[in-house]
Amino acid sequence: MNDSIMPDNDRKSSPDGRIGKLFPRSLPPRLLLIFFAIIIQIGGEVLSWYAKNTGNPVIISLAILLWLFWFGLVFLIAKPSIDDTLRPYRKILHLAAIVVVIVLSLMALGEGIGIHLVNTGVVKDNAMATTLTESFGYNDATALNQQASQILLDGENPYKKSNIISAAEEFKVSPDYLTPLKQGAFAQVFPYPTDEQIDKALSKAETSTGTPPVEFESKVSYPAGSFLFQAPFVALGLKDTRWFYLLCAIVMVAVIFWKAPKSLRPLVIIAFLTNLALWNLIGTGQTDTLYILFILLGWIFRRQLLLSALFMGLAATTKQIAWLFILFYLILILREAGWKRVAQSLGVIAFTFIVTNLPFIFSAPQAWMQGVLAPILDPMFPKGAGIVAFTIAGILPPNSLLFTLIEVAVLILALVWYYYNCRKYPQAGLLLAVLPLFFAWRSFSAYFYFASLLVFGAVIIEEYRKFAASKQPQLISSAHL
Repeated sequence: MNDSIMPDNDRKSSPDGRIGKLFPRSLPPRLLLIFFAIIIQIGGEVLSWYAKNTGNPVIISLAILLWLFWFGLVFLIAKPSIDDTLRPYRKILHLAAIVVVIVLSLMALGEGIGIHLVNTGVVKDNAMATTLTESFGYNDATALNQQASQILLDGENPYKKSNIISAAEEFKVSPDYLTPLKQGAFAQVFPYPTDEQIDKALSKAETSTGTPPVEFESKVSYPAGSFLFQAPFVALGLKDTRWFYLLCAIVMVAVIFWKAPKSLRPLVIIAFLTNLALWNLIGTGQTDTLYILFILLGWIFRRQLLLSALFMGLAATTKQIAWLFILFYLILILREAGWKRVAQSLGVIAFTFIVTNLPFIFSAPQAWMQGVLAPILDPMFPKGAGIVAFTIAGILPPNSLLFTLIEVAVLILALVWYYYNCRKYPQAGLLLAVLPLFFAWRSFSAYFYFASLLVFGAVIIEEYRKFAASKQPQLISSAHL
């Protein structure tokens, strides 16, 4: 049985078949945009790095424009009608995608060689190479999550016992990857503490009696799922939890591969193998692949109420960013199935969240509340790839409330737009959920980058598998002719 997603007559009229060796002629054109999104994201990372180090308004503007272009490109992947627009240019698009895949592969090879040269001391004075190499390891969130798992396995409440100084020492977290707070010795510092100020505060904290320093975020700042799900692996002796988050990424790829039409499965493998930014984020200790996996499963199984809502509840109890995705998920459920289904889904999500967090709430309600609300309430310094870069450079006012108001306004506009357009662009909700974070006081690219993978996977699974199924009778009939 032919599992192509285009009828035979469309394939016969396709451009030169010689370009189909890597990508088949039947491949939907908009799916190839994922490769351009990947390389644009890398370009945005590089420009944001230069902008942070130079404070040049031109470079900051170029970086922000590149990120906005990235958002637009990912939106096109979620737009069904773009296939018709791109189909006349399929040959050029295929060739360009092949070039990008080759470039991404060479970049991965070059990065591997560069890291080796830095580690062996051959390269010493390249700031960007050194920064990239030093970033491969735990950050403060990874260290605190693993410490929380260990505390839990010892029978204590992680929200009461966490300490970033001991966690950083145990897991060798670089001072650059701690989260300073605008209080204590840093109360009058702006836009960010210098290396000398951070080292001085750390030296003072290391001589204290075990009390976490007020200058650094030391709370378990996520709901309980952030350490519960990895705890069994830690109990079995896992020393580096980045392997756990790599496993989550592999499971995500496997789910997309399994649910995709057979003709699109090679594209899934190529897209993820060449996704240098994804593997770099895992290598630098990002924990997002866990909640992203749950969001993907909840989204694609939403026809099965209990299973879908359970996955969304698991995402909600893993990281607060998941709450934004759930808002768009509920709007889509509302428009597809009505208020009753929304109420049922919300009930399952809330129940899952409460069950996983309730023991820690009963044990230490204040500590739990302070931890989960820390990303919102704690006085953090501005940082990220979004428009806050202008504040860091002294161009926009240093007012975190202003950014919060902008972020909320963007979220409301996105929700209203999605309510009226979700039937036409259902997968766009996976991108719109993170768009407000681009306008936040802290707008790390890791907050919104994974949306491209969610959109890519959901489009393949939901839209093209359904399209392939609808074309099967026609394809079978054509074959008998």
